[in-house]
Amino acid sequence: MMEEPEALEARVNRPQQRSHQLSSGADGEKVQSKLETSPPSFFKHPGRLEAFSDGVFAIAITLLALELRVPPVETASTPLRLWQALLEGWPSYFALLLSFGTIYAAWIGHHMMLQQVQDIRPALVWTNGLFLLSIVLLPFTTALVAEHLTHPGAPVAVAIYAGVNALTSLMYLRLYQVSQRHFTEASPNLRLASLGAGVGLALCGGAVILAFVTPIGALLLVACVWLWWSLPDAGRRAQR
Repeated sequence: MMEEPEALEARVNRPQQRSHQLSSGADGEKVQSKLETSPPSFFKHPGRLEAFSDGVFAIAITLLALELRVPPVETASTPLRLWQALLEGWPSYFALLLSFGTIYAAWIGHHMMLQQVQDIRPALVWTNGLFLLSIVLLPFTTALVAEHLTHPGAPVAVAIYAGVNALTSLMYLRLYQVSQRHFTEASPNLRLASLGAGVGLALCGGAVILAFVTPIGALLLVACVWLWWSLPDAGRRAQR
């Protein structure tokens, strides 16, 4: 008695289906085993770490403006005296602009980095915390420079300021090294940011020494760090 064509085709295909099921089951077990053995992520989504960091950046950059002092009416009662009092506060304005550029450039690089990260681990969280610590020190060092720039203590104040900037660049480089383990693929802009941090570390390290020779010159050297960030085309040419 001959089998129906449909039944015959089902018998022929049944071994292939069983083999495919076994293969799929084996692959599924491998994937499940890999998921079970991989260490759990510290956060479910990188956005939580980025949101916290953005808040720290925002507070630090706002604190810079709080250090600006309004001339009191008693010493600036006329338009001329008010202009004189405002001009005498130039160290505060200069230090604020310098630190604003530094923090803003750091925020740009930090944002580019976390955009590439897909998995958050404890090492990345703690390194990011140390990087943010260097950021929150900048308002204090900015006020230190503004207060002592025109006084004999200027070399020490500027050296401390340049040292904190060097620390910021160093921690960014360390953050980049830790984050590389969790990158999908490092973008050219991100590699440029790490190069900028290396340049910043060298320039700010030199500014620490230069501060004891010429404090203003040391601050201008620190300013070259965020000027580098504002000229990405020049950075790319240097990278090549």
